[in-house]
Amino acid sequence: MLLAVAAVVLGVVFHVTRLDVALATPWYDPVNHAFPWRFAWVSKYLVHRYLKYALLLVGAGVWIVASRMRSRPPMQGFFASHRRRWWCVAWSFVAVPVVIAVLRRLSPMHCPWEVADFGGYAPYFDLLSAAPTGVRAGHCFPAAFVASGSWLLAFALLWYPQRKGRSLAVGVVALLLAFGMGWVQQMRGAHFLSHTLWSLWISWAVILLVHAATGAWREGAFARSEG
Repeated sequence: MLLAVAAVVLGVVFHVTRLDVALATPWYDPVNHAFPWRFAWVSKYLVHRYLKYALLLVGAGVWIVASRMRSRPPMQGFFASHRRRWWCVAWSFVAVPVVIAVLRRLSPMHCPWEVADFGGYAPYFDLLSAAPTGVRAGHCFPAAFVASGSWLLAFALLWYPQRKGRSLAVGVVALLLAFGMGWVQQMRGAHFLSHTLWSLWISWAVILLVHAATGAWREGAFARSEG
């Protein structure tokens, strides 16, 4: 229900306003017709490249741990009682970027540096607007870079609902990291705010679907009540 409400709010807000353009404007230099942060070392290399590589290593580590759960002798403790949930994190590492990449490929929307307001060739339009005729598709929605970090939201469900406080804390940290990655892309002119927010929405929806499809939410709950 909350996801549905959030989707309606996102769709309406960015359809009836030009909030995307307004928030991207401060990062654009109209004199040089460029986004200064686009080629800055911090944004282009430290965040967009090296942070992404680091998160890929984290995802690979999750898969290694998940694979070891089938080893003999079997793992003990937390991992033994949360095997299915840990696999949900591993599959989220794959599913979230794949889903967003597919949607991005199907999207006609453009990146800010391609929009006419910022020296580009395409008019700005939002998710609920019809794509202009005669303009090639931008394939810039949702934000793929955000997916490099938004899959980490799956870690919050490792402890839910047994330890709601820990789940909330982990979820907030993952959310701030993913949102921060999206904000850096906005500074570079690579994405609008709506691209980031929709990527977070899609990521959480995919994670919940993976979690529900595997029945992972049942794991640990009965074990704790029986303990």
